[in-house]
Amino acid sequence: MSPSLIRCLLAVLALSDAYEKIFSKDVARLLGVKRPTVHRSLTVLQEKNLITKELYGDVHLTDAGRALAQELETRRDDLTIHLTDAFGLSPEESVKAATVLMSELTPESLDKIAGKNLSKEG
Repeated sequence: MSPSLIRCLLAVLALSDAYEKIFSKDVARLLGVKRPTVHRSLTVLQEKNLITKELYGDVHLTDAGRALAQELETRRDDLTIHLTDAFGLSPEESVKAATVLMSELTPESLDKIAGKNLSKEG
């Protein structure tokens, strides 16, 4: 999933947690982008069955979309903290870097970067 789709999905999650109804203009405002950009991303997310969007209306996460968004949010936050601590990046730069890494690397590679212990011992 591209960084822009990840950002859009996470924005829908954040807005869904805060408001009963959200619209594409709300997502665009949160992301600081124009509505046509968000419209394209929302269309792709809808094609992937991660959101539902009424024509000129409310945007909702599907169950699969909410689960994926929550997983991505946790992974982004873990990576952001690690990148800030390990490399001295600003939190803003760490979020950007984490989002790009999430779009290009496997979950296993991301866990290695975040310093998570992947052993099955327990």
